[in-house]
Parts: sequence; C-alpha cells; structure tokens
Amino acid sequence: MTWKSSKLKPQRPVKKEMRFSPSRKNYRRRPKTERPRFWRWAAFFTLGCLGLAGLGLGLALLYYQVLTCGAFCIKDTKNIEITGLKRLQPELILQLAKLGPDINLLALKPHPVEHALETHPWIARATLTRKWPQSLHLHIQEREPVALVQAGELYYVDHRGQLFKPLSPGDPHDFPIITGLPREFFSSAEGALPETMERISTLMDLLKKTPAPLNLESVSEIHVDLERGITLFANGLGAGVDLGRDRYQEKLQRLAQAWPVLTQKGYLPKAARINLDYPQKLLLTLKGTEEIE
Repeated sequence: MTWKSSKLKPQRPVKKEMRFSPSRKNYRRRPKTERPRFWRWAAFFTLGCLGLAGLGLGLALLYYQVLTCGAFCIKDTKNIEITGLKRLQPELILQLAKLGPDINLLALKPHPVEHALETHPWIARATLTRKWPQSLHLHIQEREPVALVQAGELYYVDHRGQLFKPLSPGDPHDFPIITGLPREFFSSAEGALPETMERISTLMDLLKKTPAPLNLESVSEIHVDLERGITLFANGLGAGVDLGRDRYQEKLQRLAQAWPVLTQKGYLPKAARINLDYPQKLLLTLKGTEEIE
C-alpha cells in the first residue's frame, strides 16, 4: 500500500491570549522583600519624638537652673550704676525700673525696663546695659525745658516744641512764659511748628548772651503772634519790646545802644511800646502820647 504525500503544511499551534473579565483585576503580587516595613518606621518615628521631647525638657530644665543661678544675680543696688540724673533721684529710678537685688541678668530684658522709665514725663530716653556677670549700667537722659507755655495751664516745653509736663507745686518755674499760642498748636507728634520754635530758640540763645537789663533772666514773657512775630516783656520794664520775625541780634544791639539815651531822658518809665521791627530805627510809644522815633 502506497502513501501519497499531503500538500498541507504543518502549522504551529497558536497561543491563545488570556482574557479576563472586566470585573476581575490583574494584581501582581510583590515579593516579600518589597513590602514596606511599617512597624519599623513607626518605631523609629516614636523613638525620635520621644528623644526630641526629652531633649527639649532637658534644655528647659537647664535654662531654669541658669536663670535661678546666683552667679548672674545682682547682689546689691551698688552694682546698679545710674548716670545722667539732674532732677530725679536714684531711688525713684530703681522703683520705676523695678530693679534691685536678686535680679538675674539673663532673665532681665532691657527693652521693657527702658519703656517703663520713658513713661515718666521728665525722662526723654533710658538706656539699660548689662555688665556681666553681676552689674547694670542705666543712663537717663532727662528732658530739658526751655520755657513754660500758657495753654489753659502752664506746661513745660522742650526745644522741639513738645509739651511734656504741666507745672506742679515744687517744680522749677524760673523760665520765661510763652503766650499767644493755642494748646492745639503743640498737639502734633513733632510738637510746635519747627519754624516758630526755631525762632524762639534762636532768640533765647541770644538773650543768654545779652547783658542786662534785657536778657533771658529778666524776660518774663515771650508773646508770639504768627503774623507779627515776637514781643518781649521784661521784669521792671512796663513796655513790650516788638522784635518781629527775624534779625533778632541786630535789633537787640540797636536796643542796647539806645538804652542809655532812653534812660537819660526818662522815657522808659513812660514807655508803652518799643518797636524794633523797622530797619535802622526804634519807635517808642509813650503812654497817652504818639510814637517817637
């Protein structure tokens, strides 16, 4: 029996693709070595938090021990040096600053102490410096009044035009009184108008150097008119001296030259006004009469 060769070629079997239902997900199982070690990380985190908490508690206890350590405490008020005082007493400064023995320099904060002192009307500025390990230096800059201001009641005014304290019994009162300016004129943060206070300060500096009878010691009142300028009233002189708004040195020299003549002719007791606000001349107004040049 003879076999005939077949013309069909053998074919390789086709691999069927695996099909999964849409509802079934294909998860790949990770090896055990890739699993996150949650417990180990949790333990590390817990130990780290406990370590930080212990460190913070230790530092807090150490800081408390340092603050209560006597090595940085003031032993006596003699270790507190106070400079710059003219009117105020050291006992008052220590009371306002709340400084005394057993104050620890590490716990002491200079800024609140300085702020508490600067609330006093006579203190312009306070500076506290710690000198290790057990000393303090406190410098006080007191306010310097240049005059008194009549604004409802008498107030001290400084060179910047700031009213800083009303006149009280026992306060020094040997200052000229500035009149003619309302209380609102000094209500701004900078004080009075700089130009006006500059003119008053310039005039007062000149009066310090001017010989008697018209000098700063004899001047009792400085009347200010914002349009006409400044008028002086002096003790023993019944007349007002008009100086205007500028050239005060020249006008005071002119008055000094004319003063002997006015005294010799007997004009001063009769004078009602002495006007120097004119170039190269003096106008004298007598009581009940006309002006005399």
